[in-house]
This record gives sequence, C-alpha cells and structure tokens, in this order.
Amino acid sequence: MTPGPVRDLCVAGLVYFEVFVPGAHLPGPGEEVFVERLRMGLGGALNTASVARALGLDTVLAYPRGGGLTDIAIASCLRRLGVSARTWPAREDPAVSLVLSSPEDRSFISAADFEALGRCGDLPRARWLHIPGLAEARFLAAPMARARAAGARISVSGSWSPGELARLAAMTSCPWDLLVLNAKEAALAAGDPRQAPARLAGAAARSVLVTAGADGAFGILDGAEVHAPADAAEVREFTGAGDAFCAGLLAALLRGLEGEAAVALGCRTAGRILGQAGGVALDPARFSDLREAP
Repeated sequence: MTPGPVRDLCVAGLVYFEVFVPGAHLPGPGEEVFVERLRMGLGGALNTASVARALGLDTVLAYPRGGGLTDIAIASCLRRLGVSARTWPAREDPAVSLVLSSPEDRSFISAADFEALGRCGDLPRARWLHIPGLAEARFLAAPMARARAAGARISVSGSWSPGELARLAAMTSCPWDLLVLNAKEAALAAGDPRQAPARLAGAAARSVLVTAGADGAFGILDGAEVHAPADAAEVREFTGAGDAFCAGLLAALLRGLEGEAAVALGCRTAGRILGQAGGVALDPARFSDLREAP
C-alpha cells in the first residue's frame, strides 16, 4: 500500500454517472417520449464512500478517472462532499449507467471501463478495504492482495454479474474477510439465499451476509449466525441501499461492535438511503444520529 496515514476505510472501484429513466415511459422504435424530468446522479464506489464519510469514518475513495464531462461532475461532487480521492488514468467517462426505475425495483444498462481497474497501483493504507462489485474485485485482485498483506481487512459486495457469482461457489482460498450479497445474487451463487452464508463462508470469505430487503439481513459474521431486521423506513428508492448497508456495517466493525449489533447498524444505515433519491450521501445530516450510534 502507498505510504501515508492509515485511514479507517478505503473504497476502491468505479464511480458511475447515472441517468434515471422512468421504466414505464420507454419509447418504441422511431418515437420520442418527453417526461417531466430525467434525474441524474452518481453511484458505484461513491455510494459507500460518501455514506461512510457521513458516518464519521476517515475515508478515501480510489477510482479510475478520465477527462470527460462525467469525470468533471464526479470530481466536483467529491469536492463538495469533502471526500478524499486517489485516482489513476482511464478513458473518458469510464462508468455510465442508465437506471430504468420502477416502484418495485430498478435495472441497469451500463458501460464500464473495468480494464482501467487493472492499471491501479498500490492503494491508500486503511484498516478496511471495500470493493463494491465482484468484477471490480477480480480486476483489483493484485492491489487487494497487497493491501491484505499490509494488514487491511477486505470487504467485497456483490453485483449482478452471473459469471462472477457462479465462480463464488468454486472459490476455496478465502481471499476476503467479508462478502455481502443481496438475495437475488445469493440465490444465483448458492441456489438458495438462505443457504448461501453456510456454503460460501470459509470459501469465498470468512464472513458472508445476505441483505434481504424487508426481511433485513442475515448470515455468518465472525463464525456466528446473525440476523437483524430491516429498518422501518419509508422507501423512496432502492438505489444504493446495499452500498449503505456495507458502510454502516463497516462503521460498526471499526467501532468494535460485533454480531447482530453490527448488522443492525448496517440495516439502519440502509434505511436512510431508502428514504432518499440516489445512493450518495449528499446530505450528511441525514446520518448525524448514526455517527456514534451503537
């Protein structure tokens, strides 16, 4: 890892520029549909990094950056939020998503320069390194291994990547300390989301947790079975809830919380994101009461 102070958390991966498209209004061939507005936002690795900073963690975001219009917008948002960043070169606009949203869920059409992740050098020193995405973890395997050798604990969250999810079941080297999947990802990785923690813990990661929406989160954390209920939050949008769960969980572990208390803080943090549009913590005050919460 690079010289410098040891941060609480380094989040490494792609930062997405997102355009939210109302799924019910997609035009047919040759048609144009006007809607009241098209909302734009940022996501990917910035989701977890921004929420972690709002929770009071000393956080650094490591991501590939080009020189396009979306790259300028991302850099401006980071300055506004006061999030420290470490960057390396990528193509212009390296990660862009169309988010097709509906009241039930959302789907994505994305373009991503994953190969730029492979050009990452050493990452900033941190107690925890979080990689949001299985493909990101594969491309960052070398710097991630160096970070672990230097003392960092490794957290990886899932993503809808069927090939990567299928490979989880075949892993045996346990390269990560923590793996977080949502229920759909866990079902693809292990056949049954309820069985995923037992089947993957000790193979892909030491601890495996599954986020299950209204059913909260469950799994195996430091060898013990855990479950915490979902936060009773009004749901405005699902985007970024899993990333916020990871930020809350890592904040809890860094504070010395264990077991269900740690998972519960992850669920409470996810609830704050469910109540807003987008996964970036643009208003840190929403998380102020969680900064020291047990």
